[in-house]
Amino acid sequence: MSKPELTKDFLERIENLEKVLGYKFKDKYLVLAAITHSSFVAEYHQKLTDYEVLEFLGDAVISLIVSEILIKEFPEYKEGELSQIRSSVVSEAYLSKLAKVINLSQYILLSKGEIAQKGMERESLLCDVFEAIFGAIYVDSDYLIDPPRQIFYKLFKDQLIKDIKEGNIPRDYKSLLQIFTQKHFGLIPKYKLLSAKGPEHNKTFVMECNVDKKVKTVGKGKSKKEAESQAAKKAFLKLEETKKSSRKNLTDKNSQSD
Repeated sequence: MSKPELTKDFLERIENLEKVLGYKFKDKYLVLAAITHSSFVAEYHQKLTDYEVLEFLGDAVISLIVSEILIKEFPEYKEGELSQIRSSVVSEAYLSKLAKVINLSQYILLSKGEIAQKGMERESLLCDVFEAIFGAIYVDSDYLIDPPRQIFYKLFKDQLIKDIKEGNIPRDYKSLLQIFTQKHFGLIPKYKLLSAKGPEHNKTFVMECNVDKKVKTVGKGKSKKEAESQAAKKAFLKLEETKKSSRKNLTDKNSQSD
């Protein structure tokens, strides 16, 4: 079966994406498939391949790369903590955020209907194409992990580590905080509404999170749930930092005694 023509538009998208990635594809049809949505395939006059298989592969490639980064950068974390963080990082919400770092939406081939509905802005679609790109790099590199790893490190590693340290990854902080406080203190956090200001359709809520006087934080949001989540996030990160400091002090004392 003959392959579709690599039109001027296709080649421009591919070349611009290659510049952003710092990687030149040996097989241009791989990257073309990685940026092609099924809706575009349905309306195009020649037979094209969409990104779905490459997305499946890319999900595994990114998971491996992220796992390596977590183990190297956070050696003090236990398996359960690493699994939780990895799950948050390889989520639609976070990978779509990384996709926006390289303006991935401008390279995606979509049907006119999807474009009209701003499909290129959907988190799920951005995440899928992001994964497909890394799947394409992996296949184009003869299934070697080093090329996609190097590209991920160059473009996203520093941002990823910064976001993890600052708590800027999508996590259920209320659940994480409750698990932490039950495990370490045998209690659950308490939340209290401090204020709700503004017109009925646009209120700003302020909630307090109190962990038995061990830590007290305040969060704001457009709903009580959002404000509670913000307060829980601050409390969890404070308690995590305290735990790390305690571990470090204990390690230092043991080193001195040796």
